[in-house]
Amino acid sequence: MFFYICLIISFIPLLIIYPCVVSGKKNLPKKGRFILAPNHQTLNDPIIIAARLTSRRRFRFMAKAPLFKNKVFGAIMRGMGAYPVDNQSATDINAVKTTLKHLKEERAVCIFPEGARLVSSEENQLKHGVAMFALKTNSPVVPAFFVRKTNAFVPNRLIIGEPIALHTMEQFKDRKVDKDVLEEASQIIKDGINKLRYNYTHRKEIKQQEKLAKKQAKLQEKNKSTN
Repeated sequence: MFFYICLIISFIPLLIIYPCVVSGKKNLPKKGRFILAPNHQTLNDPIIIAARLTSRRRFRFMAKAPLFKNKVFGAIMRGMGAYPVDNQSATDINAVKTTLKHLKEERAVCIFPEGARLVSSEENQLKHGVAMFALKTNSPVVPAFFVRKTNAFVPNRLIIGEPIALHTMEQFKDRKVDKDVLEEASQIIKDGINKLRYNYTHRKEIKQQEKLAKKQAKLQEKNKSTN
């Protein structure tokens, strides 16, 4: 209930402050466990995801433990589905257990596979957390991509790709979830995010070329008419 109260109060302001179009929302499973794996550049990312995708699914998020020190803000964050993770620790057992619990209870969890906010939307190295949770719980991974930083009053787009079912892939069957497996699985997730990036950039380039071609055609017609 607290989640929906927070969402109702903040929904309109968030729409105005963070204008963001969502493409591919139909790729989010309506039921069952899965992991949303978007790129991550600002603290606004989880807020936008919570506001824009709740009509499809409610998400749980890992958030840096220091953000929960303020009791009021911490309570709001927990109400919105966030739970703390010690980003200074190589492995926060409590955060791992909480994530596994959410997935085993068929909930949707959002984990930023890069492990931290990054200064660029370019290709980045992924941590192995998403791959590990996906393989341990048989959870599909849904890649997602913010085309630019989620800054206030800057139009943006969140592109959501098709689910990646790592646990059904032949290459991972009957194999121990070790470093090699996690590296292979993380590369597949990375490829999924990069595919969204490439397709968006490619479509944008084609539109720019078409626009330029139309402009040149009009200019040629104008030159012919004046001659």
